[in-house]
Amino acid sequence: MNQDTTLSQMDAEKKSEEIITRKPSLAEGTVTSHQGANPPDFNQLAINNAIESIGMGRYQWQLMISCGFGFIADQMLLVSISLVMPQASKEFGPRYGTLLSATQYAGLGVGAVVYGLIADLTGRRLAWQTSIFGVSVFTAICAASPNWAALNVFVVLSAFFGGGNCKQTVLVLLLLIRKGFVDSLWIAWPLVVNFCCPAGATPETCTKANNMGWRYLYIILGGLCLIMSVLRTFTLGMSESPKWLVSRGELNEAVASINTMSKVNKSTYVMMVDQLRPHEHEDSKSAIKKAASMVGALFQGSKQIRSMICLVILWLLIGIAYHTPPSTARERYPVYTVFLPYYLEAHGATLGDGSTYQTYRDWSISSVVGIWGPILSAFLVQVPFLGRRRSMTLTACACAAFSGAFTTVKNESQNLAFSSMINFWLNALYGIIYGYTPEVMPDAYRGIGCGLTLACGRIASLSAPFIATFGDVTTSVPIWVCCAFFGVIGIVSLVLPFEPGDSS
Repeated sequence: MNQDTTLSQMDAEKKSEEIITRKPSLAEGTVTSHQGANPPDFNQLAINNAIESIGMGRYQWQLMISCGFGFIADQMLLVSISLVMPQASKEFGPRYGTLLSATQYAGLGVGAVVYGLIADLTGRRLAWQTSIFGVSVFTAICAASPNWAALNVFVVLSAFFGGGNCKQTVLVLLLLIRKGFVDSLWIAWPLVVNFCCPAGATPETCTKANNMGWRYLYIILGGLCLIMSVLRTFTLGMSESPKWLVSRGELNEAVASINTMSKVNKSTYVMMVDQLRPHEHEDSKSAIKKAASMVGALFQGSKQIRSMICLVILWLLIGIAYHTPPSTARERYPVYTVFLPYYLEAHGATLGDGSTYQTYRDWSISSVVGIWGPILSAFLVQVPFLGRRRSMTLTACACAAFSGAFTTVKNESQNLAFSSMINFWLNALYGIIYGYTPEVMPDAYRGIGCGLTLACGRIASLSAPFIATFGDVTTSVPIWVCCAFFGVIGIVSLVLPFEPGDSS
């Protein structure tokens, strides 16, 4: 019996080595061998082998749909603030109404870091199940805000939970991001037009009774997030990540997770615990020391250090430059879109009547065009010559070209056409960066790694509301600065050391 077990383990290890050595590692031109590997590394390779043996099936499709819910909720939060801010400002009359979005970005940044840490300390499943539920609760509560201060508090709490939604990502699901964006617009359009105060209203003329549209929007979005939370938890079930479990030495639980995945996929593959090597996991560290240790692990080795520095730069720049479609609406962020409408009007552009109907029409058209950007990205990254890195450079250069050309806009049609093209290429770029980031993170620290990089983007976005509130919006300098940002993104993309490609 022991001899059969030993032979079975040797066969499993041999099969693992054969599969692994056929695949390129993240470092181009080298291969990863398990010979002499320490137990944690060996176990990660064995888990990879098991997942490859099970293959793509129902479990992965359920996970992808559930992941899509997170993307939709994230975009609903980002879009809703631009829709709510001008309407709530009419009712409450704050001194700096445009700073509500800064509150949201602060919550998103803190949530990204904290939830990333939670995911690495307590497991992916807990963060996975609680994030959208928290979004649903506090988004709905936003509708009950009695004043501007309360609205800020509820927005930051909703954003905190929303910050935990984007840790596990798949490039193909970026289509669902823009779907959530357009859904928010179509929900808000009739509510804002029919149930909100007209343009020019003040707190004296705009009461709660005739300004319920933004409250209805928050209630509906909160309800949608609650439905997605229930489906994610009870219908689209998720086992704990086997890679996270083996990184903590919980081998029996990891094997159970793999076998659950195999059962859901109706695969015949069965994993045994003797295919893994036992090792001790250090649990004596305090939470602060653990967090510091995990962050430090992201910067081990020259290539990993270069990768993290480049990713931080990319997310900082994309956090400032990423925007919703430019149009006559002035309450949009980050910097590029904040400045553009003011600049065009100051230089003689005729952008239409500025009505609510035109604003939402143009925004919806541009958003629909933007849906196709990530679809193009999915094809570009599969081209051997381009891969992830050169595809980022290509899309960033296209963003820079169309953004600079936007300063020549003189009428409404040109405004809509250029905004649609910028939205298309920017979503293509954003989709690649979103998908690339977790691919090059160490498995055991992927949560905190993605959380830190996403937080950098959110923190960078904090600058836009302040610039819009206190800066000079009639010069062309901010527009050309954003063009330069896109150029730097293209250059930094080429410096990235890893090209995942078909790596397992």
